[in-house]
Amino acid sequence: MDPIRSGSMSSELKVNYDFAKRLQVFINSDLFATHSQIAKSDYWKFHADKLRTTISDNTIYVEGCSGFYVPKRGATIFRAAQKVRRAILQPSKTVDWIVWQFIERISIPRLMSYEKAFDAVMSCAEVADPDLSPFRVSHAKLAKHPKVFASTATIKKHYKNWSGYNASAHILTSYYYQNILRGYIDEGQISTVLEIGAGNGNFTSILYHDWTPLKLILVDLPETLAVAIPFLHSLFPKAKFLMPHEVQDDGLSGKFDFAFITVDQIEILADNFVDLAINCHSFQEMTHAQIEVYFKLIQKVCRESGFFFTANRVEKIPCGIDAYTLEQSDPPNRFAEYPWNPKNEKLVYEVSRLHRLVQLDAVSIRLERICK
Repeated sequence: MDPIRSGSMSSELKVNYDFAKRLQVFINSDLFATHSQIAKSDYWKFHADKLRTTISDNTIYVEGCSGFYVPKRGATIFRAAQKVRRAILQPSKTVDWIVWQFIERISIPRLMSYEKAFDAVMSCAEVADPDLSPFRVSHAKLAKHPKVFASTATIKKHYKNWSGYNASAHILTSYYYQNILRGYIDEGQISTVLEIGAGNGNFTSILYHDWTPLKLILVDLPETLAVAIPFLHSLFPKAKFLMPHEVQDDGLSGKFDFAFITVDQIEILADNFVDLAINCHSFQEMTHAQIEVYFKLIQKVCRESGFFFTANRVEKIPCGIDAYTLEQSDPPNRFAEYPWNPKNEKLVYEVSRLHRLVQLDAVSIRLERICK
């Protein structure tokens, strides 16, 4: 990991004044405190404290580490100037970054950038292990789909045009997951999407833009929601937002485009209400008890023949602070050992061919059709 970027990252978001006041009401409410005793693993007890949302009139400043992946704006020259300025102000971190770059170049195995890996996978390059099998996603077939993005160049142009942001590694990953969904789900099959642990909402924003009309429900820790809400509103200022304190106790009634639910509010979700449930890279950081709760929730709120998509590390210990020097108490989360419902139909179940080219830890992808 890049030492300069491994600390807290920050972003400035513009919203209207009334929206900022509504967000402040949520932050000041009792719902901003997590009451569940199983919602936070050691990992999230540490990282939730690093998420910050500061409101000043119509400007919202957000910062954090894990769960905070707001893309960057600006031209290449401007970003380069920012890096030079940061190097001057933080010389010790600059030295760390130079050392890291050197180690990265001489280390074995050598990993690809997300850009090169995405293009390799979607073009079925040999390095992407493009075996043809009924048990694997056919990227050759996928690339022919009219709404699939077959190259990073098309993603960068598309994403910049509608969002104003540059396509980061997290954005490329989200487009890759969307590509997979396109191969198995028609637009007319989904109208309501539930995303559990959506972070700042990158994947959510892409789905909302590309699959409109959609209703999106985000469930997360309140600290994370306080980042996702202004980020998504800055992208879609005309969309209708329901914040946690505005959701009724009897459920999600009325019109909304985005509804935000804290981990303590999930019981209000109605049965058979959701067409597609998603979790990407956050089950791996939860307690076993919380994963169990969410799997039961997904089976309950998804309709018959709805879908469940998840991508998480094959194995990860949700570590807290000083994991290299202090023994961690939380047991490892293993993808194969999640409480899968045996009734559901497996449509996709494989190791992510994108991630095997960019990182040492394997990521599993699974798409299921819900069977009650």
